[in-house]
Amino acid sequence: MRVFAALALAVLPSLHVAGNTVRGAHFAPRETVRVTILGPAPRTQRRIRTSATGTFTVQLPTYDPCNMSLTVLAAGARGDAAQLKLPQRACPPSP
Repeated sequence: MRVFAALALAVLPSLHVAGNTVRGAHFAPRETVRVTILGPAPRTQRRIRTSATGTFTVQLPTYDPCNMSLTVLAAGARGDAAQLKLPQRACPPSP
């Protein structure tokens, strides 16, 4: 029973966008994370080390959210993983 309670309290790795930056949280401390950004050509891939609290930030490439979607994948060396999909926005036509 205690195992289930511990699993219920576990927090999974996550990715969030703020402006043109992706922030990763809840990864293992000081873990190497491979961040892959799919969408605008060419595909972008970076290796980042998380902080002591398991967070990191990565700049997004310049892209037009009205004309394409973007997917960010983050995979940690210790098995942590997270994915974020930014769908193409429905923007009004240019005048």
